[in-house]
Amino acid sequence: MKKTNKKTAFLAGTMIAVMLLGGCGKKEETTEATTEASINVSPVAAMEGSAEDISVISRDGYVLSDLTGEWIEDKYANQRPLCIMINNISEAMPQAGISQAAITYEILVEGGITRFLCVFDTYDDIEKLGPIRSARVPYVQLSEMYDGFFAHYGWSPTAQEMVENNSDILTLNGIYLGEIMYYRAADRPAPHDVFTNSDLIAAGIENKGYSLEHDDSYTKMFSFNYKDKPLENGAPQPANRIVTSFNDGRSPSFTYNAEDGLYHRTQYGTDQIDELTGEGLAYKNFIIMMVEYTADETGYYRFVSWDKDMEFYYFTNGQYIKGVCKYENGVNKFYYPDGTELKLNPGKTFITVFDYTIPGAIIIE
Repeated sequence: MKKTNKKTAFLAGTMIAVMLLGGCGKKEETTEATTEASINVSPVAAMEGSAEDISVISRDGYVLSDLTGEWIEDKYANQRPLCIMINNISEAMPQAGISQAAITYEILVEGGITRFLCVFDTYDDIEKLGPIRSARVPYVQLSEMYDGFFAHYGWSPTAQEMVENNSDILTLNGIYLGEIMYYRAADRPAPHDVFTNSDLIAAGIENKGYSLEHDDSYTKMFSFNYKDKPLENGAPQPANRIVTSFNDGRSPSFTYNAEDGLYHRTQYGTDQIDELTGEGLAYKNFIIMMVEYTADETGYYRFVSWDKDMEFYYFTNGQYIKGVCKYENGVNKFYYPDGTELKLNPGKTFITVFDYTIPGAIIIE
């Protein structure tokens, strides 16, 4: 498949949205002995990171994931991620399989509700995943940033226009793939009943003839510490509980648990769980991106200005800092206040995409 330049493709997709404003797998856990990597660098200061970071370990047959900073089998080293639209209203609860996602985005859509984009670095051991909903423009753009497969069932008119006019978007649309990649669960009411699994995902990718490997234009979004570290930059402040009140009906929260070092998510007044595990969603890293939301003339479909500099909050280990996110080389990159690149701690990340005009609707305790 002939590929176009990603910067050009992204901007072209954004222009389509603007023109329409007036119109319409499982990660492996290993316990094997590890060996010190051979590092020949002189001087030591030439290496990225602190002297402590230089004690890098290697594991035969494994690489560090671009999306979590954790060890995965080396067969996944250059594999495109799966980016999938997930329903997030009360009638869709509990979702299934989303706790396996490396990165999860929560973004406003029409009606003041939110949907998730779950990004998986491995996806060959997913028993059940969903419920799956239709595409919106910001999610399409994110999937392109990750050079990922974009799984969805249907689309808004603006998202359809963007996908159909951009060959870089590796769409896996249930409208066309149907039972090849998706199924409807008998115990869920429509339209909250669409699910998939690893076998069906593989069948959908094969049906479309997509390559599993990243193309040459792929740029990593995040950098990671080699091991879990406290925040050391940007004057960190305590953050044991965070509430993100999108509106009167949407006020999810994250509470830090010092015992496991994770932020646990609550919404609709209760812990948000994964149907498959029965356990609550929890994340090592939590980011709030303060973005500019726009909409069409009816105020119905929403867009995100990904290519504008924006403030972000980064939470880990019961602390947070503020920084600046920039759009560079076709992806969002995150920086400390002093201009050095942010490094996440290894683990799963949740990203809330929040309206920058209402910073007072964020509570940090």
